[in-house]
Amino acid sequence: MTKARSPQPSRGRSSVAKRADATLDAYAQRGRECAYGNVRMIARALGSLYDDVLRPVDLRAGQLALLWAILATEPVEMVRLGAATLTDQTTLSRTVANLRRAGLVSVRRGTDGRTKVLSLSARGRDRFATAMPYWEEAQRRVERLLPVRGVHALARGVRKGARSTLSASS
Repeated sequence: MTKARSPQPSRGRSSVAKRADATLDAYAQRGRECAYGNVRMIARALGSLYDDVLRPVDLRAGQLALLWAILATEPVEMVRLGAATLTDQTTLSRTVANLRRAGLVSVRRGTDGRTKVLSLSARGRDRFATAMPYWEEAQRRVERLLPVRGVHALARGVRKGARSTLSASS
């Protein structure tokens, strides 16, 4: 079996390439420090857990979260719901369309005709209520992985910071 040789630096490499290599070497092992990467990994793990637990009620975690946001603010305009959930309009429109096709959300025109106003349908209210014991089970499982109160406090701070950042950029 031949031992793999490590690449030898070529003498003709530019100083830019050498600096890039040094930068890559310096950061290669620091990926675990990345807040974004860690939050995404946590979100995928928790999303899978909630999705698995909610499967008997035919809801995904993101759908339940959106139903919950609609319930808490209904009747709510799409733009306001997007701001409250920090969801971009494309993603929000797609998810709302799926919930509407499933008969869980009703959509009507706003007073000016340009806005859409959302509410849970009777079927959506029933599905939400049916999902709550499953959600409680998911919460118990999550609590074994990380402190839910800490996540809530972190989310509150992020929402506040994101809103102030968004309003400052307008």
